[in-house]
Amino acid sequence: MSATLGGVTGPADPSVVPDAGIPRQHATTAAAAVPTPTTPDVTPAVEPAHGPARSARQRLSTAGLLLSGLAVMVLGYLRMARAKPVNADAGANALQAWDMLHGNVLLHGWTLSDVSFYTTELVQYAIIELLYGLDPDVVHVASTSTYTLLIVFAALVAKGGATGRAGWARAGLAVATLLVPVPDSGWAIVLYTPNHTGTAVPLLVTWLLIDRRAATPLRRWWPVGVAGLLAIAQIGDPLALFVGALPLAAVSVLRLLRDRTWRGADAQLLVAAVGSIAVAHGALALIWRAGGFSVHAPIAQFSPLGEIPGHLRLAVQAIALNYGAYFPHLDDVPVAPLAIAAGVVNLGLLILAAAAVGTIAVRALRGPWNWPPVRGRADAAERDRVAEILAAAILVNLAAFVVSTQADGLLSARQIDLALLFGGALAGRVWGDRLAALTTRAVTGPTTAVSPAVSPAVSPALPRLVLGTLAGVLAAAFAVQAATASAQPAEGSPAADWLVANNLHYGLGSYWAANSITLATGGAGRVAPVIGPDIRSFRWESNADWYDATRHDARFVVIDLDGPVYGTVEAAVDRFGPPVQRQDLDRWVVLVYDHNLLVDLPAQCGGLAVATHTHCPPLKPRVPGASLITGRPD
Repeated sequence: MSATLGGVTGPADPSVVPDAGIPRQHATTAAAAVPTPTTPDVTPAVEPAHGPARSARQRLSTAGLLLSGLAVMVLGYLRMARAKPVNADAGANALQAWDMLHGNVLLHGWTLSDVSFYTTELVQYAIIELLYGLDPDVVHVASTSTYTLLIVFAALVAKGGATGRAGWARAGLAVATLLVPVPDSGWAIVLYTPNHTGTAVPLLVTWLLIDRRAATPLRRWWPVGVAGLLAIAQIGDPLALFVGALPLAAVSVLRLLRDRTWRGADAQLLVAAVGSIAVAHGALALIWRAGGFSVHAPIAQFSPLGEIPGHLRLAVQAIALNYGAYFPHLDDVPVAPLAIAAGVVNLGLLILAAAAVGTIAVRALRGPWNWPPVRGRADAAERDRVAEILAAAILVNLAAFVVSTQADGLLSARQIDLALLFGGALAGRVWGDRLAALTTRAVTGPTTAVSPAVSPAVSPALPRLVLGTLAGVLAAAFAVQAATASAQPAEGSPAADWLVANNLHYGLGSYWAANSITLATGGAGRVAPVIGPDIRSFRWESNADWYDATRHDARFVVIDLDGPVYGTVEAAVDRFGPPVQRQDLDRWVVLVYDHNLLVDLPAQCGGLAVATHTHCPPLKPRVPGASLITGRPD
């Protein structure tokens, strides 16, 4: 039997582990065959979860099925990802990775957004570009591989140390939770441009390392591995501080206080969590001082108290969207009844995840609070450390969302998509064993002192039928989404094609019509981003070198009619004069000039407007979350 019961790891000893309501297997001995009147046996005997070792053929068959399933998911998610057009943010990330691949490893001259992705998606993009070249499809391949990896790692974290049916049930529950997003709007969260989704990859690997530290090659150095992985995540995304390092530190402190000791694995994890923060911030400072990239401080600030109720409602809607259970977006999609049915299943999985968070939180706070520590009870205190970390990370993520200005519209659901990725793994750890017990064939029914005869076994056919039907609904919904997804070109593709056809290779463009056009041309054309209202160079996802009039000759500007805040045709004419040619291409307008537009072009450096881009002040690294205290984004 698995040593993990209801999300609590430790020995299967009733004197140590609280009863989780899961049938325990009893040895069949002559003494135990007939219970005494004073000790009635009401526990049904069940089949052993672990049979004889499987043959090599069975193992190969299982591996083949798993790989086939992964291949189907990759192909399906790739079709969904391609249905979302590559935008300027993703274009900038692809261009940054291309620079890294071609020698600019520290991204000299680049000013990134408030999330660098330097140690996460940018590395991934560079690897894909090494094989694929500079192409918009790099973004789709990257988002597909990221989400597939997340499903794999979430399943492994959910499985924990469980084996047999319990292990499969745990992993299956995690996979089911992540399998089917909401069509279109859900794709924009988990299968689109780099946001916080990919940050979960190093974090899930961290939780795996903590969970299986005894089996890793690091041996006694495993805390160094934990600190390193957390630092990698934080360099790439400051959110990892709040959903990785801080939850780990908080859980470690709680467990140390609960066990009345400052030694052991929890003390090592506390040092690793705190140390990772210093390492991450120090690494960013060293990169900046070495002439590498600059990164904006996160723009989050505390919201006024009057906005909190609205943020709570938005959080509920955002979680439903992340879990594929946001029904307002399910009634206008192909095969809507099937999508709604999958939404109902996803809602059930969301409820399981929420119940798992509550269960682990209550269990962690309830004790035991040993004073003094009891010898021989180290395993009881061990419990399920990873489950507590997952629950803490979800709660911190949601709390930060509700009290900050990050809660801004339904698409801000990307700020809390860790609630989906961690929630699926947590639900598997907490409820997977019970799910396995429901589908395990009982050998005998319960016996009592009054009626010691063996009663017929209760068939698990009904639970298996129900679970199979629910899984079938999710699989069918996934197949329909994959089959009906239609590939879309990168944003600005019409303008990109026209520029290349007319031998125009360098110019300016509204932010959302800049980096995506450069990527769509495969680097044959360069469009440097500008912002309005009066057309200025934009220090955001851009390289200072692009605005150097002594090195480049910009002869056109692309205006995005859907984004007037980034410049209008009238503003361009006011700034540069009448164009020698105008080309209207759907929502994009190309204005062609006979002089260099970079000469005397003013710049917007965050909240500061200056004469030219070279006058932008240095953007020093700041500790994540500093803007919450100072109230200044940079």
